[in-house]
Amino acid sequence: MRLANEAAESAYRVLDKCTRELEPVGPWRWRCVVQNGARLPMTASLEEGFLQLACHPDGIRREAVALGRALLGNGTLPGGVKLALNAASRDLTLRTDIVLLDEIQLLERMRWAVQGFHEGHRLLKFPGSNAARAAKQISDADGVHLGELLRESSWTFAERGPNEFSADLDAVSAPPARIAMIEGQILFSVELARCAVAAEATRQALAIFLLTASGALRLARAHAMETDGDWSFGFQVCLPAAAATEEIDHALAALSIAHRMCARESSVLLDEAAARCYLAARDLPPTHDQEEMEN
Repeated sequence: MRLANEAAESAYRVLDKCTRELEPVGPWRWRCVVQNGARLPMTASLEEGFLQLACHPDGIRREAVALGRALLGNGTLPGGVKLALNAASRDLTLRTDIVLLDEIQLLERMRWAVQGFHEGHRLLKFPGSNAARAAKQISDADGVHLGELLRESSWTFAERGPNEFSADLDAVSAPPARIAMIEGQILFSVELARCAVAAEATRQALAIFLLTASGALRLARAHAMETDGDWSFGFQVCLPAAAATEEIDHALAALSIAHRMCARESSVLLDEAAARCYLAARDLPPTHDQEEMEN
């Protein structure tokens, strides 16, 4: 209990430095506001060694095609912040999970997350606005040697190139996770499915399914990339360049769980008929990109 109380006190001090209108709403739970232009109400809680942060922007609801566009920008958000879709509605929320480290590290992670919440809010208001940045992230690498950071982890890594590694996940039939140092952060990712841009129902169903799954997963966030006429769907964990060993271990465990939870269903949604049934069940009929643009 003493360690739990110390963690709560440390989290409270960090929240007090990074937010305003901070107030307790239950054991190890707080309500607060972050503001940098936009005023974003947030909730914070301590859960099993993590500081969980969530923001529910008012009045933001998206149709199927826009959810897909938002997913393209999801992998660009700093601070490990992710978009998640409420299973009972079309409402998108912003969330992140921060591993509880020492107070100095926790403060750094919290400030990084606040930046991500503001960028996520802009992405919700203007879907697709981060697409150019996403393409840039893939090609750039940071100067920090990733191998030195991975050496202390309990996972086994294989070097694939400069500052790029892979690791086998704890999930049946999962492809190796890719780990790369990109623009001052470490991205851990695993692909679940790939489909043609023309397969609209599949693209939209996968976006909705994976955004919904993100709400039930810790650390892992759904992401998508569009390249050469295909969409690639998967999960990603984003950590700072100077990640702690505990964070690296949690990142790969989170991708393993995400793959076990979502790989089979993602494969089913590659069938257009199954995708259309899923969209109908979620009360989100497939929407054509051209129709969306004209409206």
